[in-house]
Amino acid sequence: MKIELFPNIEKLNQQAANHILHAMRQHLHFNFAPTGGSTPLALYQLLTPHLRESQRYQHVHYYTQDEVPFHPFENDKGAIYQHLQRHLFTPAGIPDERIHALNGSNYLHADRQIANNGGIDLLVLGLGSDGHIAANLPGTPFDSEAHRIAIDRKNPALMAILANEVGGKDLVPDAYFSLGIKTIMQAKNILLLVTGENKAQILKQALEGPLTEKVPASILRFHPACTLFADVAAAQLLKEVNVSQGL
Repeated sequence: MKIELFPNIEKLNQQAANHILHAMRQHLHFNFAPTGGSTPLALYQLLTPHLRESQRYQHVHYYTQDEVPFHPFENDKGAIYQHLQRHLFTPAGIPDERIHALNGSNYLHADRQIANNGGIDLLVLGLGSDGHIAANLPGTPFDSEAHRIAIDRKNPALMAILANEVGGKDLVPDAYFSLGIKTIMQAKNILLLVTGENKAQILKQALEGPLTEKVPASILRFHPACTLFADVAAAQLLKEVNVSQGL
């Protein structure tokens, strides 16, 4: 894994935007899998003017990594799609025909569709505080493909997170969907974005702890083309030998 460190989030996001735009320009057809969540919002603000105003990015197709549908509509676009639509797709002027949204109607065929379309050229990931990547929570098998995850309604912490995601407890679905860890590892390139002191411990576990399905992100160190962009706060617990790789 290549590691690049940045003194602050602003410089990290600027370099991440440059990294993504450069990668997009290297191909005649490019499949890009952005991540949801709050971590990349400032990054998307940097990307959208270029994606909207330049003809050089009209060949890019977008694949969503996970989806939390609104109950009871498992087969429709849900909260993750709406989040990306609001912060990336609409501001960048991305037409529907270049957006491939994961949901209950297509997850069983998602891996085949991605492969038939040439594979994911660049997949952007955040790092969950428990080590999850996309919606692959601790315990997800490393060999998982795109899958449906039944929701444990007796888990109050999970229910609270999902209720916040979809806008109310009544809208929490029976299941959500995610590209599997195997799917993620088949991406040609991965960009992992990690910021903040609150991610320092889990980043250390993911990079320097044991390889375990209890920390899904621990598999990323074995990807042949995974790059970590981290600020110094997130990387503060990493061993010097690892930190020096990005300097």
